[in-house]
Amino acid sequence: MVAYHRQADEVLGRISVTEKIGQLFVVPVGRHSPNALRLPPDQRTGSVANDGLGQVLDQIRTYRVGGVCYFPTRAEGDEPGEVAALLAEVAAVADGGVRPVVSVDQEGGTVARLRRGVTSVPSAMGLAATGDPASAERAAGILGAELRAVGFHQDYAPDADVNSNPANPVIGVRSYSADPAEVARYVAAAVRGLRGAGLAATAKHFPGHGDTSTDSHLTLPSVTRTAADWDAIDLVPFGAAIEAGVDAVMSAHVAVPVVDPSGDPATASAPILTGVLRDRLGFAGVAVTDALDMAGARDRLGDGEIAVRALLAGADQLLMSADLPVAVTAVGAAVASGRVPVSRLDEAVRRILVMKARLGLLGADAGTPAGADPLAAAGVDVAANAVVARDLARRALTVLGDPGWRVPAGRVALVGNLAGVEDVLLPVLRGAGAEVTVVDSGSDPSTVDTVLAAAAGADVTVAVTRGAVRWPGQRALLAGLAAAGHRHVLVALREPYDAGLAPAAVARFLTYGDNEVMREALVDVLRGDAVAGGRLPVDVPDADGGVAYRKGAGA
Repeated sequence: MVAYHRQADEVLGRISVTEKIGQLFVVPVGRHSPNALRLPPDQRTGSVANDGLGQVLDQIRTYRVGGVCYFPTRAEGDEPGEVAALLAEVAAVADGGVRPVVSVDQEGGTVARLRRGVTSVPSAMGLAATGDPASAERAAGILGAELRAVGFHQDYAPDADVNSNPANPVIGVRSYSADPAEVARYVAAAVRGLRGAGLAATAKHFPGHGDTSTDSHLTLPSVTRTAADWDAIDLVPFGAAIEAGVDAVMSAHVAVPVVDPSGDPATASAPILTGVLRDRLGFAGVAVTDALDMAGARDRLGDGEIAVRALLAGADQLLMSADLPVAVTAVGAAVASGRVPVSRLDEAVRRILVMKARLGLLGADAGTPAGADPLAAAGVDVAANAVVARDLARRALTVLGDPGWRVPAGRVALVGNLAGVEDVLLPVLRGAGAEVTVVDSGSDPSTVDTVLAAAAGADVTVAVTRGAVRWPGQRALLAGLAAAGHRHVLVALREPYDAGLAPAAVARFLTYGDNEVMREALVDVLRGDAVAGGRLPVDVPDADGGVAYRKGAGA
């Protein structure tokens, strides 16, 4: 570690103020941020509108940008070789022996920017359903090894939020649990797995996004816990991540009035980022903001001021400013005027450089992945990783009700928010001899009568939901099936909380996310080729606000 600090000090001593400011910024590469798609077209300026590698390379040259965050270049995703080639071009444009740190959101579950040619692993909550924190370390080790082989340095994972609000629209199964002690154990395990694979781990979203009912991509949520509850719930997993050696902590665009009554997002709050993260929890690593193109950051303070305020509050890396030239100019003016002391700028840049030194990004380039299959070239056995992930998925899949339910021969109605899952379920249903009627009703309440008509003509209905707790149309579908007395089973492809809305279901299959490996596990169990081993890592409320299923329930 001493050597890393020496390397960082050497670089810090020779680069200009302009280069130091550039090191603070992380820009998107590939298809622009999904967050940007929510902005009005006339606001899609600067880095937000970036669709091409050329613009990113120009940003690195012009502003000496210190990092890039990868997004797929096309909707169907990129092959590992294509990603490696793109990242090699990014590395090649850097000068002065300081290469950009390349980051990605690869949490597992449905939050995965790389999907093709790499291993699909269960979501955080799915891993917690296995009951074994070693599952999180194994999954993170797989993700880390594959990401590093392709050319990544930093993963914006694990999610350290405590999902105490079942209606949370943005966290859900990205969180391990509603139990802070349990989240802490799994977060620490995931940090060890990522770091053991040579990747920088990033705990998010500090100081906790689990008790929100709105989405910080779209607005500024407020966390209304008491100080005692906030300490006992939200801070616990971050303390565990820090103890496990986490490299970075990502701030949340949430207001926490009990700590900072100003109403500013935590990203711009010195009482939170410095007073709590640094002074109370003792975190000495890199503080990175959540994306600054999100409404929770930019609506209140604007694109220039949010960058300056985040830096003053204690953030070191400024992620995906909505307008990079405006943000860089604002920080430069704040440094020139003395509003941001040079000592604060140096402190932030030094932390970034220490992390880069540990990742091998200072000094001579050790080489970047090349070829059509960088994973094989690096000795990563994706096929073996897939076997491990499929075992984890089977152990995560949770069945409430009749654990032995299998698809019957006869008339089956497959209904609900299908969104393509019928492609994997239809072969299972028809393979059992079923005559299947399909109604993809999405979340539209007006389709409930059509669904009930299909169910009336079936021996059993398979109802598929995705976050029914938040969608009235899906809730109406489940209520209608129960009221009509139609025999049905539930397949909940996102949060497990949907199980509480289906009290009349014969069985409830909970996948904790609709990604490839969980679909495979669901098929395995429905065919009788595997046994679901998962148990609920959260309490599931019923429709009246009581508890339908306690944590630990399962076959």
